[in-house]
Amino acid sequence: MRPLSGLGLIAAAGLLFGSAAKAQCALPYTFTNGQTADATQVMANFNALLSCLTPGGSTNAIQYNSGGGVLGGVGPLTDGQVVIGSTGNPPQAQTLTAGTGISIANVAGSITLSSTGTVGLNGLYRQVMSATPTSTSTGLTNWLNQSAATVSDSPTGLAITAPISAGTAVMARYGTAPSPPYKINVLVAATRSSTYFNHVGIGWYNGSDKLQVIDLATYSGGANYVEVTNWNSATSFSSTPFLTPVNAFSQPIWLQIADDGTNVSFGFSQDGANFLPVFTAAKSTGWLGTTGYSNLVMTVMPLGAAKTVGTLMSWAQN
Repeated sequence: MRPLSGLGLIAAAGLLFGSAAKAQCALPYTFTNGQTADATQVMANFNALLSCLTPGGSTNAIQYNSGGGVLGGVGPLTDGQVVIGSTGNPPQAQTLTAGTGISIANVAGSITLSSTGTVGLNGLYRQVMSATPTSTSTGLTNWLNQSAATVSDSPTGLAITAPISAGTAVMARYGTAPSPPYKINVLVAATRSSTYFNHVGIGWYNGSDKLQVIDLATYSGGANYVEVTNWNSATSFSSTPFLTPVNAFSQPIWLQIADDGTNVSFGFSQDGANFLPVFTAAKSTGWLGTTGYSNLVMTVMPLGAAKTVGTLMSWAQN
């Protein structure tokens, strides 16, 4: 290469000045006073300086150091987006995700977070309450012995309204159970004026006939008690493998069902956090059999009541 002189030396000096003024831009070659500059080296420095000073990304992108003395760009951001770090990776443009009971409004230059008032954020039970249950969120989307019963996603949760039953029967909603192991805690309430057996509960349905549930029951308008009941079908009661004394449990009440893959269990609680186990059975010898605990079910037995409303107010699975 022929040596630079005149304007070339001025350009080289300019690159050196630029290097001093922009120290974070790394140049591949360093020149000293009196050194004859090589055109290839000068151009390499010039291109390196251009790369360093050229903005990364398109118009309105946010600049960041992408390494090697080169600028990168993230964005441009859309309404509500923020730049979020990612360990070992370039920053990312993302929007905020709303948690339970929170709504997010994204507009140009503004993000507004608001409470929706959803059950689960406020009050004594905020750490154990779920968002308001619905047929879809619980998976209880199918009817069993519907008769004239109706279902609604009410402001307080999934509600089954059952008319009076002439005989012992349950009206229920069911859906496919998750793969074990799992535990489900629910908060149930019963609105009724009963003159005979009456209950609201949750449990399992084998998909063809039999059910096993834990429920909050009353008899002839007496005080509430908790029981586990076996059913030959939705219209044929079989037995009660567990029954508490008539303890007048307050409403609403927490009920629990669990399947660890080998055993199923039932429990109840008055505070939603501390459960009293009341009945456990091996699936292999249980009422529904090894493969029978395949559907979750919510039951309402309106026998001897003008009408019964069973409300599922919380549904938490872990």
